[in-house]
Amino acid sequence: MLQKLTILNGEISVNFDPLNTRYTVNMTSDDNFLELEYLIDDNDQISIYNNHINDEVTEVVITVYNDEEQMSYYLEVYPYQSEMVLESNDYFTSLKIKSDTYMPEYIAPLIAVVCFLVILFLFAFLFKKKKKC
Repeated sequence: MLQKLTILNGEISVNFDPLNTRYTVNMTSDDNFLELEYLIDDNDQISIYNNHINDEVTEVVITVYNDEEQMSYYLEVYPYQSEMVLESNDYFTSLKIKSDTYMPEYIAPLIAVVCFLVILFLFAFLFKKKKKC
């Protein structure tokens, strides 16, 4: 079992605990591999599988074993992401819409008047008093 694990070129999600076998690591440099510092017992051996980081999420497996038992630790490694800085002000350009159709200025008030008359007619029709015979 691992006694201690430190990642020199990345940040581990939580403090290392020998009984926890899954971790997330965010790379802090643009390296192609994890630089590990670890401590194991004298009679144990260690094997590190898939320690080649590319542009995608990579799972590095660290296996500690001896004649009697073995334990594997899984590191989900996210590659280094440099921050992109935008240097232009293209976000603040205005949007111009060109329309080939022309609408006279009196159309909008005319539509409003027609809508008002339709509502008035419906109101009068629905709420008019019925004559008794």
